[in-house]
Amino acid sequence: MKVEGQVRIPSGCAIAAVISREGRRMTGEKIIDAMRPMHDRSNGLGGGFAGYGIYPEYRDFYAFHLFFDTRATRKDCEAFLKKRFEVVHSEIIPTRKLPAITDEPIIWRYFLAPLQSVLASRQLDEKAFVAETVMKLNTEMPGAFVFSSGKNMGTFKAVGFPEDVGVFYRLEEYEGYSWTAHGRYPTNTPGWWGGAHPFALLDYSVVHNGEISSYDANRRFIEMFGYKCNLQTDTEVITYILDYLTRIQGLTLEEAAGVIAAPFWSTIDAKRDAAARAESTYLRTLFPSLLITGPFSIVLGFNGGLMALNDRLKLRSMVVGEKDDRVFVASEEAAIRVMEPEAENIWAPAGGVPVIIRLEEGAY
Repeated sequence: MKVEGQVRIPSGCAIAAVISREGRRMTGEKIIDAMRPMHDRSNGLGGGFAGYGIYPEYRDFYAFHLFFDTRATRKDCEAFLKKRFEVVHSEIIPTRKLPAITDEPIIWRYFLAPLQSVLASRQLDEKAFVAETVMKLNTEMPGAFVFSSGKNMGTFKAVGFPEDVGVFYRLEEYEGYSWTAHGRYPTNTPGWWGGAHPFALLDYSVVHNGEISSYDANRRFIEMFGYKCNLQTDTEVITYILDYLTRIQGLTLEEAAGVIAAPFWSTIDAKRDAAARAESTYLRTLFPSLLITGPFSIVLGFNGGLMALNDRLKLRSMVVGEKDDRVFVASEEAAIRVMEPEAENIWAPAGGVPVIIRLEEGAY
C-alpha cells in the first residue's frame, strides 16, 4: 500500500470534459482515456462521468439513475415513483464485472413523465416537482439514492479509479455530444458510490477539484430553499447553488459565476465600466452567502453546453483546448492531448472568469 509521501497527489482530484459545438455525438471511450494520465490525482475512492445526448430515444423523459441496497428497497421506490410519474421504461443499467470495482449496489434507471394530475394538485412546474422528488427520495428512503435525474443525459459513478469506472459502465456503448469526468481524492468524506462525482440535479452535473472553506455558510443558506445536503460534501452544495441561481432566481450562467466566484471588492471598485461595476456590486450584495471561497475548479454540464470555472485566485489547475468544433477542458494538458493530440489554442482561464461553451443553434 502506498502511504503519504510515496504517491504524487498534485492538488488532488482530476476533471476533464469535451463538447462538440456542432452536436456531433462521441462515444465515452475518449473521456475514459483522458483520465488515465491523471491517475495519480485520485486514490480509487471515487470516479464518474456524465454524458449528454445519450438517450435520444427517451429525450423527452426524465432519466432517473438510482442505487439500491436491496431488491425490497427497489420495489418500495418503484411504488413511490408510480404515484408521481408514468414509468415509460425501466431497466437495470448494464455493467461489466471488473476486479477493480467491488461492492456494487443494485443500479437501475427509469424514464419518467410526471403525472399531470399530480402537477396540477401540487401547483408545481415539472422541474420543481422532479427536484422535490429527488430530495424526498434521498432524504426519506434509506437504501435508495437518486444520482441522476435529467433529460437526455445521465451520470455514471462508483468507488474506483475513473478509468475503471468507465469500463465498468460500458461507456463505449453510449454516444453523446458532451462528456465530463472526475477522479476523486476525498478529503472530508468517505469514499462511497453516492459520494463520487459528478453530482447532479435535473440536467445539471458538476465535477469539482478543490475544497471550499465556505461550505457551512453555503449549505445553511441553500437548505432554506428546500435543498437537502445529505452527503456533507462541497460538490453537492455547489450543484444546488447553481440550480438555485439559474432555475429559481433566473440568473444567466455568467451572472451565477459572478456570484459564486465574485470579484474582490477592490477589483469591483477598480472597474472602469460603470454598468459592469454596478452589476458586480448588485450580485455580491444580493447573494453574499453564496460566494464560494477556497480553492476550486469546476465543470458544469448542462443540456446544450458546458461551463468551466476556477476560483477567483485560481488555486486549482484547469486548462482549455480546441480542435475543429470540439472544446476540451481538463486539470492537465496531458488529458487534452490524449483526447486530441493535435489540440490547438491551449490556454488557462483566468480565476473567476467562466468559460461557457454552447451548442450552435440547431446543432442537436
